[in-house]
Amino acid sequence: MLCSSEKEIFSVEEQVMVQHSVIINNMIEDGSYNHEESKIPLDCVDSKTLKKVIDYCTHHTHHHNDNQEDLEAWDAQFLNIDSNGLYDLLMAANYLEIRNLLDLIYRTIKNMIKGKKIDEIRRIFNIKDHGFTPEEEEQNRKEYPHFY
Repeated sequence: MLCSSEKEIFSVEEQVMVQHSVIINNMIEDGSYNHEESKIPLDCVDSKTLKKVIDYCTHHTHHHNDNQEDLEAWDAQFLNIDSNGLYDLLMAANYLEIRNLLDLIYRTIKNMIKGKKIDEIRRIFNIKDHGFTPEEEEQNRKEYPHFY
């Protein structure tokens, strides 16, 4: 069982998470998790995001032999979420070390920003303060004009 940051409990097949998450696999292998008595606390992952992570891992465990096009279509629909949800999912996949999900998210982000200018990327990801001084911003514009 997995426990979200809001203390919501999710029951999930052990093999599903072990197969996909390096962290959970390591916890089970080294004995720091007793699956009969306890739940794995995931204080960095909210319930909504944890449910998506579990959906991804479950689908890819039970459908790994599916046609590649079907999996890609499912993945595209799965990641049809707003940028905040994508960020939360990225952080959860990174925290849990779910490499396939990380790769999928990275490819999705790459495709979202490909060919876009800096201002468009900021709008897509709701980036308000880029942290550059006006001088640094001007220097960036000179050095990287193709991004502006």
